[in-house]
Amino acid sequence: MQHQSTETHNGSLSARSRKTTVASLNARTHKLTPRILVVDDDDLARRQLERQYRFSEYDVVGVDSAEAALTRLEKDDDIDLVVTDLRLPGLSGIDLTERIAKRSPDIPIIARTGYADVETAVQVLKLGATDYIVKPVTPDAIQESTRAVLEKVWPFIEIRHLRRTLKDRYDFGGMLSKTPEMHRVFEIIHMVSTTDVTVLVEGETGTGKELVATAIHHHSTRQKGPFITINCAGVPESLLESELFGYERGAFTGAEQSRPGKIELAHGGTLFLDEIESMSLAMQAKLLLVLQDRKVQRLGNGQRKPIDMRVIAASNVPLEDLVAQGQMRSDFYYRIKVVPIRLLPLRQRRDDVPLLVQDFLRHHPVARQKRINKVAPRAMHQLFHYAWPGNVRELQNVLERALVLTNGNMIEEVDLPQMEIATAASIPATPIALPLREWLNEQEKYYLTRQLELCKGRISRTAAQCGVDTKTLYRKMRSYGLDKRTFHDNGGEVETAEEHES
Repeated sequence: MQHQSTETHNGSLSARSRKTTVASLNARTHKLTPRILVVDDDDLARRQLERQYRFSEYDVVGVDSAEAALTRLEKDDDIDLVVTDLRLPGLSGIDLTERIAKRSPDIPIIARTGYADVETAVQVLKLGATDYIVKPVTPDAIQESTRAVLEKVWPFIEIRHLRRTLKDRYDFGGMLSKTPEMHRVFEIIHMVSTTDVTVLVEGETGTGKELVATAIHHHSTRQKGPFITINCAGVPESLLESELFGYERGAFTGAEQSRPGKIELAHGGTLFLDEIESMSLAMQAKLLLVLQDRKVQRLGNGQRKPIDMRVIAASNVPLEDLVAQGQMRSDFYYRIKVVPIRLLPLRQRRDDVPLLVQDFLRHHPVARQKRINKVAPRAMHQLFHYAWPGNVRELQNVLERALVLTNGNMIEEVDLPQMEIATAASIPATPIALPLREWLNEQEKYYLTRQLELCKGRISRTAAQCGVDTKTLYRKMRSYGLDKRTFHDNGGEVETAEEHES
């Protein structure tokens, strides 16, 4: 075997062209500097290779054994490429390749050996190596191989560097974004974590509101205290009071023993009130008293107990609109909205989709087990242009389903509702001969119809999705002959008097 890499050529590259290839790589990867781990027990050979890489402006770490390499990889998630000799003392380079491929399939491996053994080449490539080259290796050959390998995995490199850059300032709490708006959210999380102020997180379903709440709690001085969650929409109104405030034995029929409520359980920690928009006006008044006095009273007990907790609330709809509609008390609203955090829907930060996809593949156990670390261009195009009404949570569900159905190491297809692909194909076929006003009306009617279908006819949620108030939505629905009852029923949504009059 003369030269076993399918990527590498033994042609001559000048020092200038080697630097040019690295510069072009950095340009495509947003000027990131990849970090390379060189593994070789020959000190002279290892140092020579380190010098070559540093000359080409890479970050380099050198170790003399497979054991040291594994220790370095466990220590920190900062290696973007491993270049290893196959003949090593103790654990061999072949064994090292297998272990790295199982532990971190997104980290590419270039194997080097002085023995042109075809069987060894096939074995190491099957075990997970990305490229294989035979000694003596020219500087040009190793540089070209490195460039080609890193280009293939640049999304993973970008994820690692993005996390590493911001790691000392704040943790993402499971979130990931390249957008300035989301970076501002991360900064706010970092700042409010050092205080006990009440935080309101607003965002559509699936945007990660609970992740924000969890990140705030785990980076606060209350991190050793309890993190208590209650979904206000998931508890019937008749039970919500007892769930929040607790009760004494005999307080009502069925109360056979005393029980603390969520507020009491959150003492010393954080109480997360999810979907707070569904809370009734009467319950808002009772909770407001607790927030003001920091005391809680169980049902059936005349004493009020002091409580020390931090409150984080979350809503799927803008609460300001609910206040205007009379569905939320203004004093309650201002009490919980001390520091607001607004999360963008995924369709407004589409550039994050490839990052989120690669990050999901990197950490999901099924992807790691099946060594699935890529998405075909056509599938990625579909993911990028999908409207994502369910946001990041829906993206994760789609990817999880694709992982189960994928046989190779690449996701070739994704199952998406075709009507939600945000491309020209999703726009109804309206004759272009229509006057502009009529054509725009057709597009608006189609848009409102799709939003009503997604929200199952729920007016307040549809209005929030469209960025309009309920009066405007009702007016447009009347003009287009749209009836909310035709959109899978509204699940018993109660109209306010203002909405009904509209």
